[in-house]
Amino acid sequence: MALSRCLETHAWPKGRVIKYVGYLKPIGYPETSLICGLCDNPGVIWIEKEDVSAYRTGQRIFNGPHTFTRMKADNTGVHSKPNYLKNR
Repeated sequence: MALSRCLETHAWPKGRVIKYVGYLKPIGYPETSLICGLCDNPGVIWIEKEDVSAYRTGQRIFNGPHTFTRMKADNTGVHSKPNYLKNR
């Protein structure tokens, strides 16, 4: 399950059960219609480990936490946590 959070304020979300390992930029980012689930900033698509494999094999549409939420990623690749933040 993917999640929308902004990079400015709510980056590197920590789920209770889900571990997000990186993010994808939605089509048109930062001029996108995808908005952070916690504020009004443009959101990126936070993904789990399984989603990384799916992205690398060509999947670009990811399901969000609700059945009506689907997000489409661009082709710029998976962005992962910088080394200096890995232990946070």
